[in-house]
Amino acid sequence: MPVEQRVDWLTMAGLGALLMPLLTMWHELGGHAAACVMEAGRVVEIGAFYVDCSIPAGWSRFVVDVAGVAVNVVLSLLAFLLWQRTRSDVARLVLWLVWVSEAFVAAGYFCFSGATGLGDLGTGTDGALSGLHAPFAWQAGVLLVGLIAYVVIVRAAISGLDDLLGTGPATRPARKRIAHTYYAAAGAGAVLVGLFNPVGLFVTIASAAASSFGGLAGFISIGFAARGPDAPRPVTLRRNWAVIAAGVVALALFARVLGPSIRP
Repeated sequence: MPVEQRVDWLTMAGLGALLMPLLTMWHELGGHAAACVMEAGRVVEIGAFYVDCSIPAGWSRFVVDVAGVAVNVVLSLLAFLLWQRTRSDVARLVLWLVWVSEAFVAAGYFCFSGATGLGDLGTGTDGALSGLHAPFAWQAGVLLVGLIAYVVIVRAAISGLDDLLGTGPATRPARKRIAHTYYAAAGAGAVLVGLFNPVGLFVTIASAAASSFGGLAGFISIGFAARGPDAPRPVTLRRNWAVIAAGVVALALFARVLGPSIRP
C-alpha cells in the first residue's frame, strides 16, 4: 500500500511569510541593534534589512557588525537541539526550517562578504574587516569558510528532511513542496518588503534579495535531493489557516513598520 505524504503548499507559503520577518528581525534587532546599545552606541535608523548604528570605529564597531551573524548561529544551534528532541512532525518541520534558514543565512553572509567585500563581514568601510591589510586575502578566507559551511549545511539539512519524510524518489513531491515553496515565499516576501525602503534599489538587491533568495538558495538543492531507496514515511501537513493568516499579518506589519525604516 503506498505511503501517503500530503504537504499543503499554502501552509508552507504561510510559514515562509511568517518566519522571514521574524528571523530577519532576530538578525537586525536581536543582533545589530542590541549590540549597538550594549556597546554604548546610538541606533540612528532601523530598516527591515539593516540597522544604522552611530558608534566609533574599533572593537565596538566590530562587535556590532558581527552581532547579526552571531545571533543567527546561536538561534540555529538552539533550534537544532530542540529539533533533535522533538517528536511531533509539524514541530520538527518548523524547527528544521528555523535551524536550516539561520544556518544558511550565517554561511551566506560569509559567502556574500567574501565574494564582494560588502556586508557585515566585508572589508569595505562598514564591514567588520574594514581597515585590515591584504583585504583580498581576508575576503578569500571568508569566502572559503562560507562555501565549506554552506556545503556542510546543505548535507545536514537533507539528512534532517530524510528523518521526517524518509528516502527515495517517492519523497520528491513532498520535498519540493516543503523546500521550494518555503524558499519562494520567504524570498518574494523579502523583496516585496525591500521595495518599501526609501534608501532605494540597493537595499532591495544587496540586503533583501541577497539574504533571502541568495542566502536561502540551498533550499533549491534540498528540494531535489530525493536520494536512497524508496522508504517514505507517512507525513501530513494540512492546510492551516491560522498559520497562513499569521504569515500575511507578519509580512504586512513588517512591510508597514520597518519597510520604510524608523528612527528611534
